[in-house]
Amino acid sequence: MTIIFDLDGTLLNTIDDLGYACNFALEQTGYPTHPIEDYPRMVGNGINNLIRRALPESERTEENVLRVRAYFVPYYDAHNCDYTHPYEGIPDLLAALKAQGHQLAVASNKYQAATEKIVEHFFPGVFDVILGEREGIERKPNPQIVYDIVKSLHGSMVQSLYIGDSLVDRDTTQNANVPFVACSWGFVSRQTLVEAGVTRIVDKPEAILLDAYIQQEILPQYDAFDGGHKRDHAETVISESIKLARTYAADETMAYVIAAYHDLGLKFDREKHHIHSGEILMADETLRKWFTEEQLITMRDAVEDHRASGKNPPRTIYGAIVAEADRQIDPLTVVHRTMAYSLKLYPNGDFDTLYQRSLEHLHEKYAEGGYLKLWLNSERNVKGLEQLRAIIHDEPRLRTLCREWFDHQG
Repeated sequence: MTIIFDLDGTLLNTIDDLGYACNFALEQTGYPTHPIEDYPRMVGNGINNLIRRALPESERTEENVLRVRAYFVPYYDAHNCDYTHPYEGIPDLLAALKAQGHQLAVASNKYQAATEKIVEHFFPGVFDVILGEREGIERKPNPQIVYDIVKSLHGSMVQSLYIGDSLVDRDTTQNANVPFVACSWGFVSRQTLVEAGVTRIVDKPEAILLDAYIQQEILPQYDAFDGGHKRDHAETVISESIKLARTYAADETMAYVIAAYHDLGLKFDREKHHIHSGEILMADETLRKWFTEEQLITMRDAVEDHRASGKNPPRTIYGAIVAEADRQIDPLTVVHRTMAYSLKLYPNGDFDTLYQRSLEHLHEKYAEGGYLKLWLNSERNVKGLEQLRAIIHDEPRLRTLCREWFDHQG
């Protein structure tokens, strides 16, 4: 797998050298300087934007930015390793990832020459590709740097993972459509990341090994499942589970893994897939590197309890979390997934056959008195269920939606 790292605030704490270089350049051009501890809020989007934010508001012209940059770059080139250092645990993480055979890359908004120099100084021979700001290439959050890395390594976007500390990194991964893991030890606080809606956040570098395992070995298994249970479904359940874990003060990482494993039993059968999924989780020896036996049992129970047809309430908050996250009651998505499963049951069925089966299932599961239960009653699902029931009871509208789905399949 290709694992891409941001540089500043992710691999290296570079803030002191950036701050001293900027202060030197500001002094040389007659502008006031800043305390070094103020610089974390100024970094991001490249050197020019750092300088722009450091200048007095009335002086932030392109001409002044370039004038300050003319002093910044030579000073930083000579002093960019004075105070910079890897974050604790990063060298061990990189060694472990290399030993597992992953391809490693750096994607930075720092200009190319400085990026290459600093990376090779602290991590000689570790990274397969090192890319920074290059002339003619837009900076992050433009995804081109990610595309260039993956292409140069002959990799696949679906087998890539991006690690960063900022919302610029988050936006880059959304634009490139690659999974994102945020680290809380960088220049952006965990609270800021959470408030911005970032899902997966790790607090120690070694936790990234778990994400690499889930992304490479677990989520690809969903590619073989039916249309309603493919990787995008698992990723949505993961995202919603982590959000709910925060709301209910549960362990985010446990919720993450539970969601990743919750439907793996579909490889055996649908009827008892929740039981098989729990068995798969318990049998995975790799998970024992990160979780105790007690935690694994709790996670297995949660996986078993996620199924919508379960009559009994989940045994723990984790079961309630994954069950709620798995509901995903977006009315149009539910209608389409129901038709998709009807087609799987009756691959040669005409529209009326598929529609009738879907209608019966929607009433049985989602209508008033149906077997689906919302254990946590999240606002998203309560609202979605109300909207879905309105569609179910408006049969002409439901039939139209099903017909549109059916015609699109042809």
